[in-house]
Amino acid sequence: MARMLLRTLSHAGMDPAGFVHLPDLQPDVLADDLARPSTPTLVSLWEQLVTHELGTAVGVNAAALAPLGTYGVWDYLFTTGPNLIASASRALGYLELLGDPSTERIETIEDGRLFVIRHHTGPAVPDVVEAIEIFAQMLWLRRAREATGRPIVPARVTFRHRPPRAHTYLVEAFGTTSIDYDAPCNSLTFLDDDARAPLPMSQPGIEHVLVRHADQVLAASKPILDWLGTFRLALDTTLAEDCAPTLDRVAQRLAISPRTLQRRLGEHGTSWREEIETVRQAQALKLIRDTDLPMQAIAARLGYSDVRAMRRAVHRWHGHPPHTLRQAPA
Repeated sequence: MARMLLRTLSHAGMDPAGFVHLPDLQPDVLADDLARPSTPTLVSLWEQLVTHELGTAVGVNAAALAPLGTYGVWDYLFTTGPNLIASASRALGYLELLGDPSTERIETIEDGRLFVIRHHTGPAVPDVVEAIEIFAQMLWLRRAREATGRPIVPARVTFRHRPPRAHTYLVEAFGTTSIDYDAPCNSLTFLDDDARAPLPMSQPGIEHVLVRHADQVLAASKPILDWLGTFRLALDTTLAEDCAPTLDRVAQRLAISPRTLQRRLGEHGTSWREEIETVRQAQALKLIRDTDLPMQAIAARLGYSDVRAMRRAVHRWHGHPPHTLRQAPA
């Protein structure tokens, strides 16, 4: 997923090299199929795409840049079963191969003569959630078309978000005008004739081989950062983007609720106040010594109410007021 998002950034005219400073986007990490970049890192890439490309329409563009084979064994779980109901249900049960299972919820439903896929992304920046959910729906549809070998059209598409100002691009991408917004959930509905048609790539016994391989991949996969390291990366990234590091904002990057974030910090023997104090101390020293930013701008960037509050904090940390640190050698 990280490699696909970096390709999408490049396709949008941005330089992916701007993200290699992140510890879980190093070349050796990206080359390792068993390495798992953190959720905040992937959210940062989505934020860049939403901000600098076409807004939430980037979800359609990203799916267009992910042909069959992009996601390894997961793609073939989706396309080699006896029919779409069996293969999609099996593949979506292994969604952990693609993303963070703590932030994604998915279910498949056989409803009379219909087959429905429902998907929900956890809390994050609203535009980012919208882009991810459009991408997910487009990815399910693309794999369904590749699995059946036909340009099947969903009977209905629903989204949780509000209708966009212009949704022609979604009508063209999904091939239908039956798109509803402000729905209780995101969903993709297929007619029974499409969902039960035999898949041309189906081979007897192949699904058992793929399932065993998927289990082995998950057992061997390894996160690059532990939970506390992931949190600190999210906090640093929030500060680096000129954004005051509020609890809600960092929780959005982690795709969890603020209450869960505070609880997890307590489990790791720390607190929001301690962590924000530590990162402010390091960032304040860096900005004071290495930049010509006015003290008022530095205070605002670090989330202080005014310069005096920052001055008191710097004096407490270093025993000197900020201006003496600026005069000191780096």
